[in-house]
Amino acid sequence: MSAEAPVRLPKGEFEGQVQLVVELRVRPGTQDELHRALARLIEATRAEGPGCVRFEVGTDPTDDTHVVGYEVWRSQADLDRHRDQPYTRRFLDELRGLAVDADEPLTTSRWRPVERLSPARYSAVAGPPAAPASAPPGFEHRWYSVEGLSQHCVVGGSGDPLVLLHGFPNTWFAWREVMPALAERFRMVAVDLRGLGDSARPAGDSARSTGAYGVVTSAEDIRRLIEALDLGPVHLAGQDFGGSVGFALAAAHPERVRRLAVLEALPAGPWTAPGAGAWFAAFHTVADLPEVLVEGRESPYLDWFYTQFSATTGVPTRQAVAEYLRTYGEPGAMSAAFGLYRGRAAEIAHNSAPGRPPVPMPVLAVGGSRVFGSAVAANLKHGAQDVREVVLDEAGHFLTEERPAEIAHLLLDFFAPPST
Repeated sequence: MSAEAPVRLPKGEFEGQVQLVVELRVRPGTQDELHRALARLIEATRAEGPGCVRFEVGTDPTDDTHVVGYEVWRSQADLDRHRDQPYTRRFLDELRGLAVDADEPLTTSRWRPVERLSPARYSAVAGPPAAPASAPPGFEHRWYSVEGLSQHCVVGGSGDPLVLLHGFPNTWFAWREVMPALAERFRMVAVDLRGLGDSARPAGDSARSTGAYGVVTSAEDIRRLIEALDLGPVHLAGQDFGGSVGFALAAAHPERVRRLAVLEALPAGPWTAPGAGAWFAAFHTVADLPEVLVEGRESPYLDWFYTQFSATTGVPTRQAVAEYLRTYGEPGAMSAAFGLYRGRAAEIAHNSAPGRPPVPMPVLAVGGSRVFGSAVAANLKHGAQDVREVVLDEAGHFLTEERPAEIAHLLLDFFAPPST
């Protein structure tokens, strides 16, 4: 993020790595434009090669107009070269139009690391990361800080509020082809769950501790987000773990959910058989071992899921897989995903709370015949009063990507039934 003026850093070689802390403040209302400019800068900088050892950017969780950059360069000469790159100068020009103080849009302090730092995984050896996927037309990326958690959402449309939740191993991007078809009827908020996608992994959370990133924790995050955005009672749709998160929220706070759609998910409760689940569900609950075996191998590991559980050739698309891997390859992301499995006992206890009645609102249960099928509705009937079942013939697990038009039609009919 460094640039020649007004940042005044001495040129010239000196031995050792250079550590830079950069702070900037922008005017309220310009945050989205800043995030786009930062995304371009981050992608270009991380692709520089061995000169860029580390390049991280963070937003103040209580004030998203305040951004801090943390940079480590192999040498002062590498930092000088970065400062003179066209994309660095272009970023500074953009920043001057957004900053609170256009004459001094950022401040820097320079340090020398106490010990030599190894290149981050996005270095030239690993290859530069892809840029974040664009939001669908008419939608935009937003980050909301709620009780210390920065949660990434893609928002757009108008009408009744509809919250969309993803599962594993996906992000909000799994809903991209469904959202435009619903934009005229619903105000949509597609959320990245805690620790996944571009949502934060809070430093105080232990990714390996039971429940830190589980369904119950995520359900509480969504409740707080709904309240912070003043959405009122919402329609809620979730696929895979997103369906389990939606069910947990509806069970604990039925006043917050008007209708619930659960796609290819089996929420856990007192009806769940001990030890039920596929081999990987048990593997993901083992302490530490999945992280050790999967780190650096996220691509082949997750590709197995995309191939095994899709019944549609070419789905998820290569673009979608690249977008998922962009974030699942980040440090701590796989631990956050494993946390959804490690929180199973807490989910069962939550949905088994004494005196908790079945969820009262209408529930749409959608399964793909090649994976969960009718089991989605059968499972939900244990914990919901009014379950409407749909099984999509010859569909797999990734329904929003395998059958986006059908899912959009089902949700429109369910959440906004035609008046009689």
